[in-house]
Parts: sequence; structure tokens; C-alpha cells
Amino acid sequence: MSSNTVSESRVKLSFLRRAGSSIQQADRIHRTNLPALAGWIKKLTLEDRMEKNWGIERRNAERREIQAMHVAGLSDTEGSPVASLYSITSEEWDSVRKSPTLFQRLKEWIPARYLGWMTQMNEAEMQAKLPSQTAVANPAADRANSKLMDPIVEHVEDPTAVTEVDIPHQLHEMAKYHRYLPLPIFTDNNLLYVRNHLSKIKTEKIRLPNTTEKISILLLSDILDQLNIREVSVNEGLTYAKFEQAAANYYRFETERDPDGHAGNRSTWTKSHFLFWTNRSDAEDTFPFWKPLELEMRQA
Repeated sequence: MSSNTVSESRVKLSFLRRAGSSIQQADRIHRTNLPALAGWIKKLTLEDRMEKNWGIERRNAERREIQAMHVAGLSDTEGSPVASLYSITSEEWDSVRKSPTLFQRLKEWIPARYLGWMTQMNEAEMQAKLPSQTAVANPAADRANSKLMDPIVEHVEDPTAVTEVDIPHQLHEMAKYHRYLPLPIFTDNNLLYVRNHLSKIKTEKIRLPNTTEKISILLLSDILDQLNIREVSVNEGLTYAKFEQAAANYYRFETERDPDGHAGNRSTWTKSHFLFWTNRSDAEDTFPFWKPLELEMRQA
């Protein structure tokens, strides 16, 4: 990328960071992180900061809405001060944009305004790589007389294109034997890990219920160990956002297993089960309270 493009990229990023101003009193202050937490903040990974920023922005949006209603005289309740976001550098955003693997890992925490910027930058860079088109009087004749083959234009995948993570068919085989598979297995990152490390996961020979057929399946305990999933973890070790992601993948998993697809009993129950919890307006705020019951119902 040229220096001009890099500069333009940083200018756009700076604009994006300023784009979230809100209606508020002139003397209103933003919440800032306490200096005592500086050491802890420095240890946060990029994924940690992006996930936290996602939650902060959602809560800030709610505060801005309350404040806007207050300023308009439609409510006596005044919005609380908005919170500051954790710092993410231009270089870090660029690394997410340019790495398909990193993008797929972090895409759920990327705000829409950054996705738009990433797409524009990727398209501009791909366009810059295309050979310049020089007009000729007779293109067909020119190609016929040329001893050189037509230029090869490299196709570059856009890493910002959101795609569903494939569910390894080995999990379908496991589900024939295991009545219950822990939900954390179905987060995007964990599905990618299983798919990319199949050769490193132990297997076992089992006999399917009510048959004499023996098949080889992935060893569930080894998957849980490699993914560091502990069934006794609070909320299954999931945040609300990760729960929603895993639930969507699990529903897709069940529809793939169900002979009747989306209309089947298995698919219908799974969809109704998850929507019962996530359709609540306070679902995220009350997540720690209803999550144990959700798990109990799913395991029943």
C-alpha cells in the first residue's frame, strides 16, 4: 500500500472514531478507565478489547437514546455519562482487515462503520493491483497477432465477506452417539479449531444404540480438553454474545441433522428453545440469571 493510501486509511479511521458523538449537555463528561487499571488494560488482547468495546457501544447507544428523549422533553430521566472505548490502533484495525483468519475470528465484534471502511479499502487495493487498461484500435486483432497470452488477473478474496463457519460432519457422527453436545463447541472459533485440527483429536470406536454397527468418532473429552471447555463453568464459559453465536450454529447443526430440515421436530424445538430466552428485551442484562435454567432445559 502506498504512503498516501496509508495516510488516507488513518484519516478515515480517525473520522470513524469521532463519528459516535451524542446529544448531551456541554459539561457532560465521559466515563474513563481508572489509572489504577492501566496495567490490567495493557494486558488485554485485541479480541478482549473489541468484545468489550462492542458491549460498551451498545450501552452507550442506550444512554444516548435516553438523553435524547430527555433533551427533547419527552422524559424526565437523564442519560448517564457515556463510557470510553478501549484503544485499538490503526495498525491493529489494518491487521484485522488484511488477515482473513483474524477477520473471521473477530468479525462479530466489528462495528458496521468499520466493516464499511474495510470493504472500501480492500476494493481500492484490489483495483490498484489490476493492470492498467490501454485503449487499442482493434482489441480482437491485437490479441490475435500477439504472441503473449492475456494477462492473468489475480483474484483476491475479500476477507470482510461474512461467511458461515462450516460444521464438521464428524460432529454429526458424534451426535448419533452422544445425546448432548456442549454448546460452547459451536462458537465460530471452536468450530474452526475442530475443523482445522481433526487429525490431532483423539477418536474412539463405539457401537451405535440398537445396532451392531461400530463407527469411529471423535473423543468428546479430548475436544473439550483442547478447547478448554469445562462443563462446570459459569454460564458454560460463554458471554451473551458468544451464546447467541453458538446458539445460531447449534440450530443450523440441528437442521442439518433433522430429516425434515427446518420444519422437523428437532429443528423446531431448538429454534423455539433459544428464541424463548433471547427474544426478551432484557435478555443480555439478565443472562447470568436465566442461563442455568436454559442449560437444564437443553440437557433434559
